Amino acid sequence: MGVVVRGNASSLFNQSFSRHHDRNHSLARRQMGVVVRGNPSSPFNQSQPSTSSVPWPTCTERRRLAFAKNHKVGGDTVKRIFDRYGYVRKLNMVLPRSLVVSGMYPYKLDPKSYLPPPPNQTFDMLQYHTVYERERYREILPKDTVYLTIIREPLSHFKSTWNYYKLQKRFHIEDSGQDPILTFLADPGKYDKKCGHGRHFPYCFTHNAMSADLGFPETTNKRVVPGCDPEERETITREFVQIIEEDFELVMLTQYFDESLVLLKRLMCWSLKDILYFPINTRSYANKETQIPPKLRQNHKEWSYVDYALYDRFNQTFWRRVNSEGNDFWGEVRYFRHIKEKMRELCNGYKSSKQCSVSFLYFKDSRWGPGFRLDRNFCMLAKRSLKCHLLLESEHAAKALGLNRSNITNYSDVDFTLFQKAVKSRKTQKSRKRQTEQKTIDVVLDNCAYCNMRNCGPLDYLSHFYHEGDINSDTYHAIVNREHPNFVRQCNIKG
Repeated sequence: MGVVVRGNASSLFNQSFSRHHDRNHSLARRQMGVVVRGNPSSPFNQSQPSTSSVPWPTCTERRRLAFAKNHKVGGDTVKRIFDRYGYVRKLNMVLPRSLVVSGMYPYKLDPKSYLPPPPNQTFDMLQYHTVYERERYREILPKDTVYLTIIREPLSHFKSTWNYYKLQKRFHIEDSGQDPILTFLADPGKYDKKCGHGRHFPYCFTHNAMSADLGFPETTNKRVVPGCDPEERETITREFVQIIEEDFELVMLTQYFDESLVLLKRLMCWSLKDILYFPINTRSYANKETQIPPKLRQNHKEWSYVDYALYDRFNQTFWRRVNSEGNDFWGEVRYFRHIKEKMRELCNGYKSSKQCSVSFLYFKDSRWGPGFRLDRNFCMLAKRSLKCHLLLESEHAAKALGLNRSNITNYSDVDFTLFQKAVKSRKTQKSRKRQTEQKTIDVVLDNCAYCNMRNCGPLDYLSHFYHEGDINSDTYHAIVNREHPNFVRQCNIKG
């Protein structure tokens, strides 16, 4: 497509190179109409437009969002996009106090389950698992918050749920020569007798599970089972779907993931860089391709009647929205996929011992937005685990709340001294690997509140404290070059 500027930098963290690199690429950025905005001391600063001949649509970036995160719909992948977006911009997030990613589920935003916002500030983002409840969300989030969610074709969702939660075992269905999933669908009510299966499980495994995550009450769910009053069921369903349609500006569809993200990007006035992703929890499993006979399909539609109505409504509105975007929409989807594939090649190349063609990529201005750069720092963020994101987001929140290792337990029942002792133990270990991390661990111990290096690696922590401004550029680059040579190794440029 002729949109990629390739670089052959030996290291983004080599100081002598960095000065030369900055001079050359500041000129390149000016020529492309791009300037660096944000904290210049952060390794994660963002490139944004200054001047360009490209007539981009005029809009204002929207940073506040509430993502009602359903189970088994690709929500983790969407969440990691939001994690990265909010982390780079240092936004205030609603975070579970327990440092467990599902720690607020299914409590409907009980104040005891999340960290408060910094003094005299408001929350900007909520993207962790919790049951959606209109009143509670509006109590803690500003009025200009954009409400988003993602849903999935119900039968596909059921198959994924069946596999992930090992429902054959949970429902005690024996192998009898017939696929157990077919045995279940012959009489769902016989096996999934109630909603609410424990602290960290969905309210409902199979019975209108997506609707339950979106706030469909458990007591009401019992009134829409097969054999119920059809008129009452239709009224209940219509009213619930109407509430979701009123509250959410965008309902994305798992089966059309990239298309959904381009709609998200346009709604929020974000860049294509903001919506790039590596998928999480994608897997093959036996039941994925199981053929469901028509009668059992109908059984499932009757069993999850509200979920089907929800999906049918938003499948229709999704495509109406796409069609209203015009032909230019599909050009942006194709371009996004092109960038996504180049990102995958670049980031996977950093982990490979094979030759790679570039050490960073720069995408020029396009009709869909300003140019931007992808490099090692971006790849580290794009691949960062959800647990590590939560930890570093919590470190940021703790700092804003004035918390440290001595008083962190004021906001959690977890004994974080175990983590702190583990970090100190890591420092005293005699192994060669541990001895090469001494300065990194010193930085962590000097600045951390939670100090959980089980969920985040030393380089993640080090980069975080640089991003926060707790260590300066010289200290950061010196430690990275000395203790993390694999991160700054030269990319083998193809001749």
